Amino acid sequence: MSLITLSILALAVVSGFDASLSHISNTPPISWLVAELGGDPQGDMPASLFAADEAEDDTAVNGTAVDSTENDVGRLLEAADEAMHLEDSEAAIALYQRALTLIEQAPSLDANEKGEALSGLGTAYFYSDQYDLALETLEQALSLYQRLATEEQPNFTLSQLAESPYASILIDLLGQLGSIHHERANFATALTYYQWGLQSEDPEIRAFALHDIGAVETSIGQYEQAVVTLQQSVSLSQSVGDSLTEASAVFTLGWAQELQENYGEAISNYKKAIALFDSLEEPDRQARIFNNLGTVHLKQGNLAAAREAFEQGFALIADDEDSTEQSILLASLGALYQTLGELDPAWRSQLKALQLSKQTEYTLDDTEVLLNLGGLMEEAAEPALAIFFYKQAIARIETVRQDLQQLPVSEQQDYTQTVEYLYRHLADLLLQQDRVPEALQILDLLKLQEVSAYLHDDLSDELGNNLNSDRPTDAESPEEPADQFNTLPEAGLRVALAELPEDIALEDFLARPAVVALLADDTPSVATLPAVETFQSVILEQGLQTAVLYPLILEERLEIILITPEGAISHVAMPITRTDMVNKVGELQKKLKNSALDPTEPAGDLYDWLIRPIEEQLSAQGVENIIYLPDSVLRYVPLATLHDGEHFLVEKMQSHNITAAQVHDLLQKDTSPLSVLAGAFIDSSTNHTVQVGPQSFNFQGLSAAEQEIENLQKMVPDTEVLLNDAFGIEETLAAVGGRRILHLATHAKFVPGQPEESFILFGDGGTVNIQDIRDWKLPGVDLVVLSACQTASSFEGEGKEILGLGFQLRQTGAASAIASLWTVDDTSTAALMTQFYEALSAGETKAQALRTAQVAMINSKRYSHPYDWSAFILIGNGL
Repeated sequence: MSLITLSILALAVVSGFDASLSHISNTPPISWLVAELGGDPQGDMPASLFAADEAEDDTAVNGTAVDSTENDVGRLLEAADEAMHLEDSEAAIALYQRALTLIEQAPSLDANEKGEALSGLGTAYFYSDQYDLALETLEQALSLYQRLATEEQPNFTLSQLAESPYASILIDLLGQLGSIHHERANFATALTYYQWGLQSEDPEIRAFALHDIGAVETSIGQYEQAVVTLQQSVSLSQSVGDSLTEASAVFTLGWAQELQENYGEAISNYKKAIALFDSLEEPDRQARIFNNLGTVHLKQGNLAAAREAFEQGFALIADDEDSTEQSILLASLGALYQTLGELDPAWRSQLKALQLSKQTEYTLDDTEVLLNLGGLMEEAAEPALAIFFYKQAIARIETVRQDLQQLPVSEQQDYTQTVEYLYRHLADLLLQQDRVPEALQILDLLKLQEVSAYLHDDLSDELGNNLNSDRPTDAESPEEPADQFNTLPEAGLRVALAELPEDIALEDFLARPAVVALLADDTPSVATLPAVETFQSVILEQGLQTAVLYPLILEERLEIILITPEGAISHVAMPITRTDMVNKVGELQKKLKNSALDPTEPAGDLYDWLIRPIEEQLSAQGVENIIYLPDSVLRYVPLATLHDGEHFLVEKMQSHNITAAQVHDLLQKDTSPLSVLAGAFIDSSTNHTVQVGPQSFNFQGLSAAEQEIENLQKMVPDTEVLLNDAFGIEETLAAVGGRRILHLATHAKFVPGQPEESFILFGDGGTVNIQDIRDWKLPGVDLVVLSACQTASSFEGEGKEILGLGFQLRQTGAASAIASLWTVDDTSTAALMTQFYEALSAGETKAQALRTAQVAMINSKRYSHPYDWSAFILIGNGL
């Protein structure tokens, strides 16, 4: 773990913010202007400059004094611009603020001067790391210029940006706002702002926008697209002779290549960027490149070259107070020390990096250091401290993920893949320390994130009680945990961390009271764990002895988490690797989907892995019902098919799946009379073609579904039926109101990848994809049955399409869904559904009725093979 952040969250964004100063004109030296004004721009402004403020005569105010004020404002803006050129942000802020004060006192002044003052002040705030003030001020400037653009062009919108006389100013402001959000790791928001720059007619601005877009793409794991974007930026900036943007784009291109592990190309581009920035006399930017060059050497095991690169970086900023660059280099140096086994210097470097990072709002810098500290504590054999630092880092990552909800699904998925293992690693550590409830909560959070990224859906409601996104403040005390994942000692250390001396040794840190309290806490407890509380409440409401089974597939072992009917939580580790599991699931699926093959051997192996280790507990407590949260490829295996050598699991107990503890209302049982809306595509003479990207799917009407619907009407007299062309999307949604069950006897396909590629086919040939399902309104529906659907057998998506289906149906208001994991013969489906509705009509719960139907199929002569009965799983509320 020593290089954890070097490979995943390495920082290399070179934000060429010089473009944001495009409004600055050539001015005389600031010393000349200050001398003429008779004052210090960083101090009080000379009274003689602002004589208009003291004007007592109204006529004067309407005449000469106004002219004087205009001159004063102009001089202040010139002085402020010059201060920005001299990188004196504090002086610039004072000058811009004074200019704004005069402008407010003389409302007849040109609004453009106010806009210039606001944009300049916002930029100065940004350079001084006052991001909140920068955002507020720049947004005011943007609003002002949009109003001016509207006055020129009524009904003006940003989509008409290129046509506005204010285009360059608006693009400049949008770019600055993007830069601030980028620094704060609000990647999706930053990307939205950056893309406006592509509308500019100025090739330099387009080149710069391409650079910034490429930097965001790199940050969220879109490496291949980033390389293309950045190469375009390099080419365009070279064509117009913009060496600064070229240097930035070459550097960021090297970063994208580094993260692709194309180390040779990365090193080549880093060296090119160093030479370019050297000619431009940009030492800060060279320092960042030397940092990244050093991390590549570190990844390659060339420690001497890494140290040399870091030292060159430090030398360039020796006299610089830029805490961001120092923090980044210190974190990398700490990683080098850790690789060398020098833990105390590694600790001191990382701590100093963390302290410096807190002086800015550079979110990822803070996150990287926390992750590095977690890895360092693992190496120091201090797992409790490693867990603490990883928790704080994941809290930061959560803020990034929430902003990513704005991005396309594929981009969210790429970022998820870059950080997902961090959650699994933290859960792994917690389980190793027997801190099972906390591990369960982390895993629940991970499942919510997986489905959120897959569906491009905002889960803010479900995530509301998870890890905090706020930094610790002095007001937070150990008695009041900062978030619902920190134990009390962790909350105490979270506050104490901000008060540590700058150069405290690792040994002395371990002796600090807050650390001692954390390490002495043998039975850590968290104030509130919503996932655990939900599970325990659900168990009590099931009416049967119920347990929760939550497997976790790690690289080298399988963890089985069990919550018993009494609410006790335990775990068992099995020496089953991820590769073992993938291979076994593939073998079982192959045999389940072919009625000529016997699946009992692989089904028996999976029983031995998943159930046998907890069998004694299940038997001792008389468990009759399992709530199952399968992980990864286990989502492709119906729990009912596991075999103990004599019987399938379904013959011993019922089960149903859920996606995550916080996603489903699992406590309510619908006691209203059975009523069904059934839609069916039964006309076997009709074919519908569905085009999904380059793929075409041809579907024929399900002839046996006609018998299925007739049987359903017999079992549930209150059944309304829509057939073939009458079975359309709008017709179905219009008729479902007041119905307890929505039964769809039609084709559906759920595949890994994008949710847009998964669909339900209606009788009139219309389709709805998983993405669209969330717009359905099914608040009174207790169950949605998809009786002829299938999911793909590919393990590429690790079952996230199944996770997505369950979640999206829940989003509609429906309590649960029944769907199949592979294509099943429509005749056996009709037989299963007849048994299911018969049991449901007799008063059984949904989970009980599905088990009853499956056991009846097992005991029949015709449909006893799992191919015919086990494909169907219940997702959601089993009552």
